[in-house]
Amino acid sequence: MNKKNLLKLLYLIVFFVTIGSIVLFVASSGTNVFSGLLTIGLVALAALIVIKAIKQQTDKNWFLKLCAGLFYFLTAGTMLGALLSFVDHGVDQDGSIALGICAVFFAGISYLFVGIKTNRTTKNESFDQPISKKMLNHYQETGLSDTDINVFRETMADAKQQIIELQATMTAVPKLRAINLNHDTLEVSKAMFAALVREPQRLQEAADFLYKHLPNSVQIAKKYQEISRHEIKTADTYAVLDRSVEVLANLSEQMKKDYTNFVADDISELSSTLDSVNNPRQQPDFSSNSESSIAQMQDQLSQIQKDYLDKQAATKATDNQSAPQTNKDGDVTHD
Repeated sequence: MNKKNLLKLLYLIVFFVTIGSIVLFVASSGTNVFSGLLTIGLVALAALIVIKAIKQQTDKNWFLKLCAGLFYFLTAGTMLGALLSFVDHGVDQDGSIALGICAVFFAGISYLFVGIKTNRTTKNESFDQPISKKMLNHYQETGLSDTDINVFRETMADAKQQIIELQATMTAVPKLRAINLNHDTLEVSKAMFAALVREPQRLQEAADFLYKHLPNSVQIAKKYQEISRHEIKTADTYAVLDRSVEVLANLSEQMKKDYTNFVADDISELSSTLDSVNNPRQQPDFSSNSESSIAQMQDQLSQIQKDYLDKQAATKATDNQSAPQTNKDGDVTHD
């Protein structure tokens, strides 16, 4: 039985139990009307809270699910006790109200374990999994068609992977870590990503960030990491590496501008602060010649990587040719 059918079954159970309790309440004599109706109301409320918790229970943390299951059991026990107590003439009706309150309390605890946590986690869309109903409604409310939603999710899935790669690279290399600390590269990238999730209809406004600045940063950072591990470096290699650091810093500043422009209407004070701290006159203009400059840098990095690998291969070939060889009789021969 899948989750949807289980929820339908639980709703039916709550409905028939409530109707049955009302029938028993009417048929029983000597039962306080207020106590009976209050008990039925509390039991029904507890049942609905539990069903709501089960409906939102998508968290993969088994400890939380186990704790919630324990309180499901306690809720069911106190609900049953409350229903039986107000029907039984020998039991004080105040006891049924107390059990009903306990049932609501236990149900609320179970919801805290799974329901509220799940609500928070669904705000972070996972683009490598089927779209959730909540996010689908969010996209539709912003005016996106089904085609627009598919394009947006594919684009954001690529951006998410690029941010993950950029984070892994920049945290692994000291020079790149310094760039991140000085320019908030990763924080700005994540903030821009979150802003796009909130306003997916503005995807085109972030075209420079998604298709130029972020992917170029990832490519240059990964090339820098590879070349920085070379055992032998020339003066040209160091010059290109230094230039790579400069380009990455400038790209980080450009991504920061992308973000401040995107959220300028919401946080104008932050935009003003960033504009005053990072004077545009002190930064290269990436609006005109940035593509050729970055492309040239990427070509230089690729050429250095190729030259290094060719040199390593030639060195290994020379070592193999000069290495002593043995003949069939086991004697060592030299060329």
